Amino acid sequence: MTSATTASKGPGCHWSCIEDMVGNTPQIKIVETVILNTSDIRLGLKPADNVGKPYLPGQPRVYLDGSSSDPNDVLAEYLERSHLTKKTDRLLKWMKYIFVQTPSYRHIMPLHHQGAHDREIKVDEHPCLHLVWYYERIFIKPVPAYFYCKAFWEYIADANEEVYKACLGFMRSYYFLIKYEVDFELACEKRLIPRKTDGKHPTYEEWCDFIRPFSLARDDQVSKRYEFGELRLSRLNMASFFFRGKLAFFHIWPQWGSFLTHSLAPLLTIFAICSVILNSMQVSLQALGTDFQEGDKWLPLKTASIWFPIGVSLLIAAVIFLALSGVIIMAVLDIWTGIKTRKLKKNDRWKGGEKTHGVIW
Repeated sequence: MTSATTASKGPGCHWSCIEDMVGNTPQIKIVETVILNTSDIRLGLKPADNVGKPYLPGQPRVYLDGSSSDPNDVLAEYLERSHLTKKTDRLLKWMKYIFVQTPSYRHIMPLHHQGAHDREIKVDEHPCLHLVWYYERIFIKPVPAYFYCKAFWEYIADANEEVYKACLGFMRSYYFLIKYEVDFELACEKRLIPRKTDGKHPTYEEWCDFIRPFSLARDDQVSKRYEFGELRLSRLNMASFFFRGKLAFFHIWPQWGSFLTHSLAPLLTIFAICSVILNSMQVSLQALGTDFQEGDKWLPLKTASIWFPIGVSLLIAAVIFLALSGVIIMAVLDIWTGIKTRKLKKNDRWKGGEKTHGVIW
């Protein structure tokens, strides 16, 4: 077995540690298949005996007894499309240059706490959007029903290491998403957790028993994406623009009007600030050009007209300076925390220390 499925240092998660969900009747089984034109044997999936559903559990579009010479090719294609995060993996090496949060897989808030940050949970099957958040929303991919079957984990560990590592990291993220019973109930309500073969959701205790082995997975056993927890879409978009030459990682505003409205907002803010400062300077200059005699009743107005715009400009400058100073300080602290976490991981501290996030979550 490869390094992704062995525990060379510290605890780890091997597919043999993963058990069937309690109370869930296995619907698939492992079979040995011979690859065409070769003598090589690999593991495949077939419907379990006495099961009248010849497809992947929870996915009737993927048949396991197709008419093709190698029916598992359809399965392999589906699993790669549903679980691999290559698009995200290519960007993560650049994220440290745009102040990405601490590279910790524990940087995940429980489901119930997402609401405390005014985030709405958006269920999405796209693997690259799992745990990606944007202001008041966070995308979460639901757990597929076939993950309840131990036969699937044995099959995928042998068939495709990349998919296996992605699936393992994905399930590890759910260990942190569902920390309390209230999280479990919310996950069931949002249909993030599949039902068992009897049509009922597992109990909270059954779920905890099932998810526990995944919590032992190390970063060297999961795909690059799942070495991180939650990711900001704005920073992914920035990395995609500067390092991949694309407008965005994901267009959350699919129409040009909405896209330009949100993209130009910072420029309009800068324009408004400059306009206020220039108008203040113009008022001061005009006030200096007026000629009032000593004792004239309008002289205090002239003095106010000179100094008030100057005060407004200084106030704006002070606010901008304080805001930029705060951003720089937080960025430096986040960068330092990220560097420290990476060093701990290189020194075989696979958890990366206790710090899971930067100054701003």
